[in-house]
Amino acid sequence: MEYVQQSNSDDLYLSLVHPQSKAAGLTWHLVPPRAPHFGGLWEAAVKTAKKHLYRQLGSARLTFEGYCTVLCQIEAVMNSRPLLPMSSDPNDLAALTPAHFLIGSSLLALPDLNYSSTRPSSLSELQQMQLMVQQFWKHWRNEYLQELQRDTVRAVRNDSIRPGRMAILIDDTLPVTRWPLARITKVHPGKDGIPRVVGIRTARGDLTRPITKICLLPDTQKQN
Repeated sequence: MEYVQQSNSDDLYLSLVHPQSKAAGLTWHLVPPRAPHFGGLWEAAVKTAKKHLYRQLGSARLTFEGYCTVLCQIEAVMNSRPLLPMSSDPNDLAALTPAHFLIGSSLLALPDLNYSSTRPSSLSELQQMQLMVQQFWKHWRNEYLQELQRDTVRAVRNDSIRPGRMAILIDDTLPVTRWPLARITKVHPGKDGIPRVVGIRTARGDLTRPITKICLLPDTQKQN
């Protein structure tokens, strides 16, 4: 396993972190100081989070406790996103998330009423905070799925859509931190041989969806 961390060559790192990492079989690839562009994907995620945080909280007036409440829920939103299938088993619908590296399991939020169609002036302070979280979830989730959708279109062109691959279903009605996962069971190509419809297996049963309504997760079998 490889970890990337900002360079830290002080005595504490040399005396504690390095020996324990070596004993655990970890290899550290250090990023040069003041070079965030070396971060790649996670720095892109930080940039996206900053943009949506400023959009939702830039003009908000909250107490210290209010900011802590909103930011903790936004943290759960970002750490709940699926990264990779947990296994190559076609019957396994579990996905690896950033939360697994933090607490060892996935994160879930209690479902709340949708306040997007309600005037903010008629909401209580707590409801207004929930509205901010829901708006962040809506915009950030859509942007994340758009990134995955580009890979899905690329997979269609490269014939990489096959039974067993895991995908996220696009469903705008689900509450915060809910990511509906599915496994492709059948591919339905058109007359030109390009698949545009797939059969999928979800936790609620078998469904048929167009390619535009799914977002493929990275193909771990191809990477191996």
